[in-house]
Amino acid sequence: MRKAAGVLLNCLVGVALLGGCAAMDTTSAPVVGTQKAALAAPEHVMLPADGRTIDLSIYRPVTAPLGAIFLSHGAGGSPARLELLIDRLRDAGFVVLAPLHGDSLLFPEDRREDLRTALMTRIGDLQAVSAYSAEAFPDLPYGAVGHSYGSLIGLIGGGALQMFDARVPRIEAVASFSSPGIIPGLTEPEGRLETVAVPTLMITGTADTVEPFALDPQSHATYFERQPAGERTLLVINGASHDFVYGEEAHYDEAMDLLVTFLRAELLDDAAAATKLASAQTGSGITIRR
Repeated sequence: MRKAAGVLLNCLVGVALLGGCAAMDTTSAPVVGTQKAALAAPEHVMLPADGRTIDLSIYRPVTAPLGAIFLSHGAGGSPARLELLIDRLRDAGFVVLAPLHGDSLLFPEDRREDLRTALMTRIGDLQAVSAYSAEAFPDLPYGAVGHSYGSLIGLIGGGALQMFDARVPRIEAVASFSSPGIIPGLTEPEGRLETVAVPTLMITGTADTVEPFALDPQSHATYFERQPAGERTLLVINGASHDFVYGEEAHYDEAMDLLVTFLRAELLDDAAAATKLASAQTGSGITIRR
């Protein structure tokens, strides 16, 4: 991050950076299945970082964790909005570390960060939470999962946008629910996404649009296409929107199964999961690209 502040100023010149790149998350939380009752409420750690305090939610599985996940929510969102996803990860044996980013609508308006400012503090959250994870869970493999704006943060941790000098070496894989779209001056020109250095999985949909940078659902696939071949997987869900992550749309269970399979294969060196992921084929509801 040593070069990040100066680079960010350059990125902002002539660009409405993330001013509306992800639909602000104002919807109510979905009804969560009965599986949630067996899982404990999150622990909250108030993590100091760069003169700020990060509210870090730690969601533990019922049994001893097999791996750790950094989870980054979408613009205006919160970890609580992603608890259906979180519980799927916990059921698979992962401990989830989810910071409340400064752009969350849970903050009062006078304390809430705009999406431009939040880029740098989100990167700071990534660094601080990853350092905490290395101390709290030193023996666990570590990956990242994000939604929309959070997907970009996870990919930065995996090696994208090298001008921010924010690669997290411990991150071994990144899974993304959608993207914020291709952002002129930030994710372009070409070459800025190609530096991702870990296996990736992206989940998007045929109705996945978000203003102003992803008016065409196919634009999310650009993230996939610019990442190194052989270490990438794209799931395109028939009919899925930008809110697919919340679990209220068709084919969610199938997508979650593939997500967990990906994480088990890449983080836990699970040979059976790797075989299952490699053999997964396009079906009536999910198109798979590699």
